[in-house]
Parts: sequence; structure tokens; C-alpha cells
Amino acid sequence: MKRDPAVGMTDVVSRRTTPERLEAAYPSRGGSAAQMRRALRGYLFERAVDAGVVYDVVLAADEAFINAVRHAEAADGVIRVTACVSDGEAAVEVWDGGGGFELRPPGPQPFPDVRRASGRGVFLIESLMDEVSVRSGRRGTTVRMVRRLG
Repeated sequence: MKRDPAVGMTDVVSRRTTPERLEAAYPSRGGSAAQMRRALRGYLFERAVDAGVVYDVVLAADEAFINAVRHAEAADGVIRVTACVSDGEAAVEVWDGGGGFELRPPGPQPFPDVRRASGRGVFLIESLMDEVSVRSGRRGTTVRMVRRLG
């Protein structure tokens, strides 16, 4: 793994930020989530996204990232995260090498059992974001989350 001087950690495989896009790859382990959150938060704040929206988007991305760590076989041990702010929306994608899952069918969903230790991630992501989609195939799974701005 390469050291990313912008983050000051060795838990970043690669990261590239342009005015149009954040692209980063992290080792598939829970400890990498903090670096992902920091980079995404910084990218969104640099684009003058409202602090409340930044909080929601980062929390949703964190849930998707942790789900990828726990449930997917990340290709080459890496989870990729991209983000883009344009056209009145903030979009984040979390990619892993796993076989994927299906979102629940549209419509009213039961509230998740809060007594369980897990199982609330997708509910939380869908509650925080305006659009959520999952694409799964032979090359992995991408969770795409979109939040409209303003």
C-alpha cells in the first residue's frame, strides 16, 4: 500500500481528487472506513455542500463501505469509492468484488429490528439518500447513492 500524504495514513491504496471527482481505493477492512469518511467529507466541504447534507452522505457511504467489508469478497482486497458533485446532486459509489445483493422491493418497508446487532445499513442508506441503486455482476457490486442538493 502506498502512503497518501494528504491523509497522513498508510491505509489508502490510491486516491485522486479533481474538481470534478473523488476517486479512492482502500483496503477491505473496517479500519479503512475512517480514511474514506475523512476524504469524502473533505471533498464535499470543498464543493460548498451544506454541512447537514455532508453528514448524511458520509454516513450513508460509511454504511455501504462497512457492508462491503463485512459481506463482499473485495477484488484484490480493495474497495473503491468515487464521488461527484454536479447538476444539483452529490453522488457516491462504493464498489467491491462481491457477488452482490438485491435491494428490498419499492414501497413501504418495515422498520428494522433495533435489538439485532446488524441489519439496519440498507434502511439507513435509503432513509438518508434520495436515490439508491445496486448493480451486481461478474466484476463486482456497485452501490450508487444520490442526494439532491438544495
